[in-house]
Amino acid sequence: MSQFGALLGGSGGLVVSAYLVGALDASLSPLVLLAAALAVTIGTIAAGAAGPFGSDAPPGGAPLASVVAVVLVAMLVPAWPDLLPPGGASDLTHHLALVDVIARTGYLVTDPAAEAVLGEMAHYTPGIHLLIVIVAAAAGLDPLSVVYPLVALTVAFKAGAVFALAYLMLDGLPGRMALSLAAPALTLLAPRAYSLDGLLQAGFVAQVAAEMFVVSGWLGLAWWARHPRPVTMAFVGLMAAATFVVWPIWTGPLMVAVGLTLVAAGGLGWRDRSIALSLAGGPLAMVALLHVSRHAAWLRMAGASGAVPTLTPDAAGLALLGLALAGTVLALRGRTARVTLAFTFGLALQAVALLLLAFARGAATPYMAMKMTYLAVYPAAVLATLALARLAAVAPRPARSTVAWALCAAGVILGGRHAAGPVPPSITARDLQEAGRWARATVDPDCVDYLVRDAERAYWLHLAVMGGARASARTADLDTYTANAAVGRWLEGRSRRYGVAEAKLLPAEVRAMTTVLHRVGGAVVLARAPRDGDPRCEAPR
Repeated sequence: MSQFGALLGGSGGLVVSAYLVGALDASLSPLVLLAAALAVTIGTIAAGAAGPFGSDAPPGGAPLASVVAVVLVAMLVPAWPDLLPPGGASDLTHHLALVDVIARTGYLVTDPAAEAVLGEMAHYTPGIHLLIVIVAAAAGLDPLSVVYPLVALTVAFKAGAVFALAYLMLDGLPGRMALSLAAPALTLLAPRAYSLDGLLQAGFVAQVAAEMFVVSGWLGLAWWARHPRPVTMAFVGLMAAATFVVWPIWTGPLMVAVGLTLVAAGGLGWRDRSIALSLAGGPLAMVALLHVSRHAAWLRMAGASGAVPTLTPDAAGLALLGLALAGTVLALRGRTARVTLAFTFGLALQAVALLLLAFARGAATPYMAMKMTYLAVYPAAVLATLALARLAAVAPRPARSTVAWALCAAGVILGGRHAAGPVPPSITARDLQEAGRWARATVDPDCVDYLVRDAERAYWLHLAVMGGARASARTADLDTYTANAAVGRWLEGRSRRYGVAEAKLLPAEVRAMTTVLHRVGGAVVLARAPRDGDPRCEAPR
């Protein structure tokens, strides 16, 4: 468990260190930043007894490692062998555009004029984008190859933290290990839109990655409630700061939980409480003030509108909700469980605040308030294990372990079946990316059409690969740059001079009238003969 805490601490240290370096307008050297993360990891292990969770913290070793490994494999299989982010839509494109800028320049975005190119991403907290760029540079890989495996790893670590939270809460109850192992699977009883599709379909890269950090902070706070040590609360503070740098919306529930836990803590003087609050909130306040001082426009996002799936729980979702409500009642008696209740209360409180803010600003939908549903899945699953433990306790004493393992098996099977479903193909493709990069370096990007399968893939090529500006008429018109419409323009002589295309989509007529300038796998860069009306589209450089 202490080693797990060290891994989490090192990840948080890398994210926060990278952000602080970038915020000082310094070049983002991957080796320097990895050295800083290693120092945080070593310090996390060495501080106190053996890291934030102490040498006696359960449950280390095989159970925790197994949860992380199984979830990681389960997340990688749908994207195998390419390991490109499935689905994606516009959110993935926006994240990849910011990754591209950081990777090419080696600096964070600080110029206000960048909003014309990146839109709201010019003000976005860049934690996961920095992590992608640093890991890719250290591994000698293209950032696109790192995106999905890295975020899948955060999902696996988050599952490990959920398991550990349930294990702490179920101390002294029958079937503790079995029902703790069931906790990550119980999250899959929620509607798939809120459990898996944030990553497997919608491309919510930052939101999903930030869930690991905030759940880890919640885990650290639960351990602090049992063994209040400064190093543990410092870990909570590091996780809070990392959460902000990756996706700030998740920080509210954790800090409310910190405040309520400190108020309820017995045997602590006000001096100790003040020190603990400083350790938990100080790093968060530092990165928040630093970011808002340069990107005050980010605050507009809190009341923004957006598309969020309608919450329509089925029988599995209602079962999870019922178990969570029963667990909430039972949790009132437990010290560790009360931390989870405080986290849940903070989540609900922030959802109400965001809802009121959205209404006050006249937003069409309370986007950020509805987003809180994604995070609510995790306390629901943890609290549900408490209800299942009480069910196991009803059985005769010799049968309690068997009943608990049966409930665990049922949770894993039902959760897996409920979450099963098709995984959409990625809007990205490595051969198209390489072809697009060649075109970007060789011809005027304004003179390039996209002959690809759909508008989302054209949008990705235009913004994240070719560097097109979000605030432009060309971007608004991208629906006309997909295969059917674009091919029609080429046949009618209305096309731009060059095109990045999926070769399999090109009819013979287009092949006959064009020259292939560059080919990468199934992607090609095409050119037609020059004509009057496109004087800017010179021959390739």
